[in-house]
Amino acid sequence: MAEGGPHGDTCARYDGASGFSFILSVLITLGIVISYLPQYHRIRLKKTSEGLSTQFLLLGSCSSLFTLTNIILVSSRARRCCLQGELSLFNCISSQINLVQISTQSVCAILILVFVLHYTRGSIKQDKNEYKRIVLVGKFVAGHVVVSILEILFGLVNAYEAPMMIIANVNGLLSTTLTMMKYIPQIYTTYKLKHPGTLSIGMMCVQTPGGALFTLTLFLSKGSHWSSWISYFVAFILQGTLLSLCVYYEYFKSDGVEAQLLERREIDRRINENLNATDADEHTDAEPHLDEDANEHNNIQS
Repeated sequence: MAEGGPHGDTCARYDGASGFSFILSVLITLGIVISYLPQYHRIRLKKTSEGLSTQFLLLGSCSSLFTLTNIILVSSRARRCCLQGELSLFNCISSQINLVQISTQSVCAILILVFVLHYTRGSIKQDKNEYKRIVLVGKFVAGHVVVSILEILFGLVNAYEAPMMIIANVNGLLSTTLTMMKYIPQIYTTYKLKHPGTLSIGMMCVQTPGGALFTLTLFLSKGSHWSSWISYFVAFILQGTLLSLCVYYEYFKSDGVEAQLLERREIDRRINENLNATDADEHTDAEPHLDEDANEHNNIQS
């Protein structure tokens, strides 16, 4: 049996993959995609980033990139075993299921930023200064993508050497750190606003218990590494806290009426502010969306 890494791991660690665990992992992957759909729909419907902190968008995207870089490097050991013919076809496929899961989750998380950038651009409901900050976030994340690609290429060149695992571990720890930094500002933002805003409760209702199950499958999978699942465990704890706040403000505090009024007042303030803006260039950029958003706002109030 071929040696599989700097710590004396062998390809045998990937043998004996469970069919049940594989099917469960596939279902979780589908669940990840479904869980993000309410958030995408909410951004498209509201056309505002109200309730989504800039730090949440930045750190969430960067955390996903760190985790994606980690799993691409960690799972390269199993791919090498497959290429050497040391594993059966099923064990080879099973050894890469974590890569599929984490890649799917990472892309879905980054798409939140993409949707915000696209659907709030020029919207009468969007705070213009906030949008400028979000654009800067988008540029920073794009730069991070380039750095991650370079890290992956360097790590794969040294696939069986210590540098690969050092890069993987550092990315895993950075992902965990940013996960904590991501949720704490978002929890504070929700606590301050006293309403969820554009933040989707439906998404979190699926993702919070799903996150616990996701972490468990990553932990129990053959050849799993702590640096690939620790950030998801931390995310499960913090997202549960955020979900509890959103549910309380939306459904329990004053029967949710206060949350709706606070959100509507903020949207009204932004609409009035944008309508009264004197900057000709900004007015021109926003004009294609004014009639649509104004009509939508009037329909909501009526």
